[in-house]
Amino acid sequence: MSTKEQKIRKWKRHACLFPCGIICGKKEDTIVLGRILNMSRQGFLIETDCVFSVGDTLSIIASPGREVDGYDLSDSYQGLVRWGQTDTSSLMGAYSVGVELAVPIASPEVEAQRSN
Repeated sequence: MSTKEQKIRKWKRHACLFPCGIICGKKEDTIVLGRILNMSRQGFLIETDCVFSVGDTLSIIASPGREVDGYDLSDSYQGLVRWGQTDTSSLMGAYSVGVELAVPIASPEVEAQRSN
C-alpha cells in the first residue's frame, strides 16, 4: 500500500490474529472458518479458504473475550466484501478479503468522550 493510500484511510489499522466464523448471505446455512488479521473501526482483513465476491454480504462471528487496543471484538458483525485476492503467502487460508462493516465498532476514544 502506498503512503498516499495510507493517508486517505479513515481509521487506523490494528494488527491481530483471531479466529472467526463467516456466514455469507448467499449460503446462510454454512459457516466458513477464517482469521481476522487486522481490523479498524470500520472493517476487517480476513484470511480464509473460501472465495467471496465483491459485494457479498457477510456475517462475521468473532471469538468471545477478544480485544484489540481497547476494541471489544466479542460480537458478531455485518459487512460487505470490498475486495478479495488469492494469497499464496498466507498463514492459513489461500484467500484474503477486505470487509467494510455496516456499523462501525465503538472505539475506546469515542466511548470515553461520551462518558464525559
